[in-house]
Amino acid sequence: MQIKGFRVYVILAAIVITLAVLLTIQYVYQKYDVEQPLFKLYSQTKLVEKVPVLEQKGNMVKVILDVKKTDNLRQAYLDLNSYTEQVMGNSEFLIVLKDKRTKELEKAYYQSQFIIYEALSKGDFSRMDQVIRQNAANVGAEALIFIDSENVYVEFLKGDDYLYEIVPRKAQTNNSAAGQRGSDI
Repeated sequence: MQIKGFRVYVILAAIVITLAVLLTIQYVYQKYDVEQPLFKLYSQTKLVEKVPVLEQKGNMVKVILDVKKTDNLRQAYLDLNSYTEQVMGNSEFLIVLKDKRTKELEKAYYQSQFIIYEALSKGDFSRMDQVIRQNAANVGAEALIFIDSENVYVEFLKGDDYLYEIVPRKAQTNNSAAGQRGSDI
């Protein structure tokens, strides 16, 4: 069969070959311009436990990191965000921190969510700190809370288990600093 003097099989073969070449180029770019540099940077830190997983969703790259226990979630997150920004530049990315949470720690965090969002709207961070620490104590855990102009960082520590949550203080306005969450992805 022919369309305007061209064989349909030749046209289809050209389309398939072009698509294969484009997908290969995208894969190579992702592998060598993004993944390898990120792996190298993350391996130099004591925060990342395993090689990160990258998921591409449209223009957004989701970086999933198995992170170790830390006493300062804020600083750990800022370091990881900085490393990621070095490689990603102005590209859009989301950092997801995988922790070692338990049902008890999730319960303490769930009970703390209301006071966190109330503090974000009213500005009563001292009360938020007290309530979160009490919720952690109720399950035998320790709570560490950090606040900066961008996020509220909540971590619950109990033995070898830990839960990390990063709650944005306002809607994200910049496309590269979009980091979030703990292990429930």
